[in-house]
Amino acid sequence: MPGAIKTVLFILHSAPYGSSTARETLDAALAAAAFEQNVQLLFIGDGVWHLLPNQQASALASKDTGKMLQALGYYDISDVFADSVSLDERQLTGESLAITAKVLDKNTLQEIVRKADCVISL
Repeated sequence: MPGAIKTVLFILHSAPYGSSTARETLDAALAAAAFEQNVQLLFIGDGVWHLLPNQQASALASKDTGKMLQALGYYDISDVFADSVSLDERQLTGESLAITAKVLDKNTLQEIVRKADCVISL
């Protein structure tokens, strides 16, 4: 059906700084949400570093992706997920994150990927 709302899952697996991939992925997610798609974000691997507060992006002459994450609510993006294994490997907890993310195990993450109409992983 044309114009139907789709669930679009964006997977962020790269670190916040060092390349433009993560920022471009977040830009695409916000654009999809602006077109009234059901956007979900999954942070996995080094992508979980995006979720930390008080990042010093200016020290790297880069833009702070944390500000983009703070704007998710304005775009009605509430499905934000973090991989529990990735957090554990980096000695992070769900409570230490700058935004609310549902910390999920491998099986639940696989189910979310399976249920999405479109998966974008850059």
